Amino acid sequence: MSGQRLRTVVADTSALVSLAVPCADAAVGSDVPDPFQYLLTSCDVIVPPEVVAELRDITQYQDIHAAAASNVLAARDHYTVEDPYARDDTPDARPTFGLDDGETDGIVLANALDVDGFLTDEFGGTNFPLIHAVLQGPRIVPTPRLICDYARNGHMTHEEARTLLRVISPHRSWDNSPYVAQLVTLLEG
Repeated sequence: MSGQRLRTVVADTSALVSLAVPCADAAVGSDVPDPFQYLLTSCDVIVPPEVVAELRDITQYQDIHAAAASNVLAARDHYTVEDPYARDDTPDARPTFGLDDGETDGIVLANALDVDGFLTDEFGGTNFPLIHAVLQGPRIVPTPRLICDYARNGHMTHEEARTLLRVISPHRSWDNSPYVAQLVTLLEG
């Protein structure tokens, strides 16, 4: 995203939940920016119906992820839900990419809409190269990178971005991620 403004994005479930964690965490003060709100006000966000279904499933739990998913669902008027398989320019059925249904539907939708990016939490392991292989134009925007780019582009301070990464990391299993650690280091430079 660096250097180019993200105007349109298809988001997967995990990315939306991660961005909504700071407002769902009662220990986070009001001085910490809301990256989910910033996403919704800075670009057009589109999700497939499967992402909404996954968010509803997550709300059945009694944890911070459920609270974050509830916040995303409550903001429903601020993003678009579009069925990728109701379009003439997409397959009639879900392809088999080896990813979960929300990610797969998001990729199909991102490719069909030719959006600027596909927002995901997949930045480690084997799913990142899989997503990269099946995206046909939109770039992969890992959630931690989006937060860092907000700081680099002047939408928040570097300290605010570091704070967000520290707040989100323990809830989203980013604590031991070399990718996130490298982004934090770049923000300190």
